[in-house]
Amino acid sequence: MPETLHPTLSGAARMLRDAYPGGMPDTAYFAVLALLYDHFSDRNLAELMAAVTGKDAAVVLNDIYACASSEPAPSAIAAARTLLARHGLQAVCAED
Repeated sequence: MPETLHPTLSGAARMLRDAYPGGMPDTAYFAVLALLYDHFSDRNLAELMAAVTGKDAAVVLNDIYACASSEPAPSAIAAARTLLARHGLQAVCAED
């Protein structure tokens, strides 16, 4: 985990890495952004997803804005919710 990741985001980063041990697939990326959008500030979500995916935080922030205006399919969000729920989604979302 990069040293620049704020300690309050470490639980969420651990959850995402546990859920996607081989790295987050592109097919899940926007669904996870949509799912977590209401639980983090834009900046924190960008920082979190950048740390987990290895993408630049500015790119992730643009993806967040794109996702907010055009959400992924509900089935993709539901699949991400089901997977992340097995890895502590409720606890992470309760922290916000």
